[in-house]
Amino acid sequence: MASLRLKFRPSTTSDKEGTLYFQVIHRRNTRTVYTDHHIHPHEWNEKTSSIRITGTPERQAWLQLVVSKVRWDTRQLTALITEREMALVEYTADDIVSAYRQLPPCLTWFSFIHSMIAKKARIGRNGTARTYQNALASFTSFRNGEDMTIDALNADTISLYESWLKGRGLKRNSSSCYLRTLRTLYRQAVEKGLTTDRNIFRHVFTGFARTSKRAIPLDSVRAIRRLYLPDGSPMAFARDLFVLCIYLQGMSFVDMAYLKKSDIRNGQLEYNRKKTGQTLSIRWEPPMQDIVDNYAHLTADSPYLLPVITRRDGTERRQYERMEHNVNRNLKRIGEMVGLQIPLTTYVARHTWASTIRDMGYDLSIISKGLGHESLKTTQIYLSTIETMDVAKANRKMIGKILK
Repeated sequence: MASLRLKFRPSTTSDKEGTLYFQVIHRRNTRTVYTDHHIHPHEWNEKTSSIRITGTPERQAWLQLVVSKVRWDTRQLTALITEREMALVEYTADDIVSAYRQLPPCLTWFSFIHSMIAKKARIGRNGTARTYQNALASFTSFRNGEDMTIDALNADTISLYESWLKGRGLKRNSSSCYLRTLRTLYRQAVEKGLTTDRNIFRHVFTGFARTSKRAIPLDSVRAIRRLYLPDGSPMAFARDLFVLCIYLQGMSFVDMAYLKKSDIRNGQLEYNRKKTGQTLSIRWEPPMQDIVDNYAHLTADSPYLLPVITRRDGTERRQYERMEHNVNRNLKRIGEMVGLQIPLTTYVARHTWASTIRDMGYDLSIISKGLGHESLKTTQIYLSTIETMDVAKANRKMIGKILK
């Protein structure tokens, strides 16, 4: 069986870094595999053929990354040798070197996530790309900017990261969101063969903790709707979008922002959820049109239904995010004006629609279909038997309660 040795070749120039390389030895034939890893002579332990972790904290972190990459290289070469030994085929040291050189380079954890962010952005999944970017920024901060190989990730590191998030004051669901995102990325790395699944997230919380109630009663919705606010003001616009969100079966703000006039045909609004791509249909009711008509003068030359995205110049996502921030800031003030005990946001409207339909006695499957919750496994078996007409009837009845 072939053997491997990690070696160090000092530079011929004084004070310059030397090169780490492998020797592949098989049947008295020796071949050399040079790596891209370079260290100083005092960072090499000749007796143990290993790297010394020394120097400043920054240098130690870099050397630790080199150690991880060398460990990855060693595993790849060992796997190539083992594969041929198990197959009982003849091979040479040159065969091992040639096969190794055809393997993709070792990806670090940070660089892998960057590649996944770029991939999602290329296919238009900007929301997912932003989620990945936020998770990367958080984990990078936890690591003080120190990258690592994917194989170096372990359960202890993930547990320390969860503790770090908690120490920064993040609530359990916020922490879980970061951890779920990293778990998704880790599983993608496993699927690509970049590492093996070692269940490193087994000790951290990646579920959904019960949160305080976000829905408000219909009396509060009526109070918000009847609140006197100057026509055309940002406060009035925020209020109208909040009410419209409830009318539209708790539609998310991003989906409302991207609604187009052409989405309304034959009395039905049909759109695709940005989050899941699922197609949803909502009966277009007169109270919805009344709100849209209030802002028709601002969308006369726009394909969009609402004046949230006003320019088609590649900044659409930035426009809707800025508007969502402004709307939620004004909704918080509106909530205080009507005496609410919780911060008012567009997401409260989504919860309010679901809670109201439930309190009206409708089945959970009606709510699930109205919200477009494909992932609710407990209701999936009913969804195929629920007609859109049933959801429309429930929604019309609820709108009638608000207007009463």
